[in-house]
Amino acid sequence: MNNLMLVLMLLSTSAFAAPRVAVVIDDFGLNYKPTPPDEEWMAQAGTMTFAVMPESPRSTKAALLTSAAAGKELIIHYPFDPFQSLAMNKDALDPGDAVKIKALLEKAMKQIPGAKGLNNHRSYKGTKNAPLMRAFMALLKPTGMYFLDSKVSEKSVAYAEAKAAGIPAAENYIFLDTADLHTKAFCEKMLKQAVARARKSGSAVAIGHHYYRTTFDCLKDEMPRYEKEGVEFVRASALAH
Repeated sequence: MNNLMLVLMLLSTSAFAAPRVAVVIDDFGLNYKPTPPDEEWMAQAGTMTFAVMPESPRSTKAALLTSAAAGKELIIHYPFDPFQSLAMNKDALDPGDAVKIKALLEKAMKQIPGAKGLNNHRSYKGTKNAPLMRAFMALLKPTGMYFLDSKVSEKSVAYAEAKAAGIPAAENYIFLDTADLHTKAFCEKMLKQAVARARKSGSAVAIGHHYYRTTFDCLKDEMPRYEKEGVEFVRASALAH
């Protein structure tokens, strides 16, 4: 084997692959006075994934804006509890729950046309309930969408049930902000951790929320800087396997 062939083989290995980070921004469709306008988010440079809530006043408009925006991927931000009143029996799916989750999924797909995937909005209890998640993944599979487990609970079984159903899936690694802590410095710290994770293991998902100007400014400043350092920002679908 000559030296040129050896170099080409080495360059083709994952050891030389850029660390990949998927930044997902949740809760589009719900706007409050301090929220940066959707149009500003859509114009933000860099590849990001935007999750749009169903049954919100601006759901469809936000979905259409996202689909038309360069470098942005559209997914459905689907709520189980506490927004749906669900029995969530431990051992078997409640028939009423089956009807409710199916109806909201169908409504969400109509209100948010063109979505490539779906992640959960809150749903701390729901994503831990195996019968509910198994039934939901059976509904999601025929849509062709991927699933992103927002991982609001460390005991979530949503990712495992998606994989078991044969659905491309990924898991959130870190939140860039919280309702109680959403300073620019906090976002920068969390993004730094996501990048460190990607550099170590190849990829990471980081979720933020569109309400906060601080998160917007953090990403506006930090994403280009990390790109110059070799980090690749990708759609969440790129990390769903």
